[in-house]
Parts: sequence; C-alpha cells; structure tokens
Amino acid sequence: MPMPSPTESPILRHDALTLIALPNSIHIGRTYATAVLRGWGHLDDDFLADAQLVVSELLTNAVDALGFTDPRVVITARAVVRIYLSELSDCVLIEVWDPHPRIPHPRGMPPPDALRGRGLEIVRHLTRDSGYSVLPDGAHAGGKIVFATLPFPQEEPPRAP
Repeated sequence: MPMPSPTESPILRHDALTLIALPNSIHIGRTYATAVLRGWGHLDDDFLADAQLVVSELLTNAVDALGFTDPRVVITARAVVRIYLSELSDCVLIEVWDPHPRIPHPRGMPPPDALRGRGLEIVRHLTRDSGYSVLPDGAHAGGKIVFATLPFPQEEPPRAP
C-alpha cells in the first residue's frame, strides 16, 4: 500500500549512496548500510543483520525492476539506484529509489523450493512499517521510493562517540 510520508519523526542523521544497478550493488549496499549504522553508534549485531537483510531485499527488487542483471543489456544513465538511510529517535528509515515506475506487489507465497519471491514478506516481518511512494516525473527522474522503518533494539548498547 502506498504511503506518502513514512514517518512524522524528525530526522536526526541522514546519509545516501547512489549505485549503478548491477547485481554487485546489493553487496555494496549492505556493506554501506552497516558502515553508516555502525558509524552512528548502532552496534547491536542482530539489528545490523536485520538492516542488511532489509537493504538487500529492497535493493534486489530495485535492480531487478531495472533489468540490468543481464550482462547483454547496455547500461544507461537511468541505470542507477539510491539508498537513503535516516536515523530517527526510535528507528532507522531505509529507503531505496529506482527510476522504474512499476510498483512492488507481493506475489503470494512462492512454492517451498522457490529461490525468490519472499523479499517483501521478509521486509514486512522485520520492520515496523513498509511501503512505497510513486514519484512524479521530474522528482528523482520519476520512479519510486520503497521504504521500511526498522526499530532500534529495546536495549541497544551505548553509542560509540
């Protein structure tokens, strides 16, 4: 379900990364998210693993939507995705933008032996909120932002200085 504003909380910190939409972007995105969150002082291993998984699922969908997983496809200026991380008072907001207008739809439960098709369900299970916003042409060159809010652990270890 689309949601125009994923949060009403003020953003305490924000970071962003633009990547070429290739399969190795997913690994880079996970590494980036972990580095940023650790830099912000979030050191809980389970929280970081959940954040990596959410980033991985959202980025995989964005890269797949653009169709640049086939090495025969010519990379164009629209072959980029962006990850936005925002620290709020009680959660991190993870957003992934891609220029493709197709909105994400859960496909129902895939067969038990399927290798794909569970990403959005995993994201919904791990996060407090998730959704998407379709952007008009002109803003980020159109496309959409898919987002999820991942709550901080109840008793997170102290933040690094």
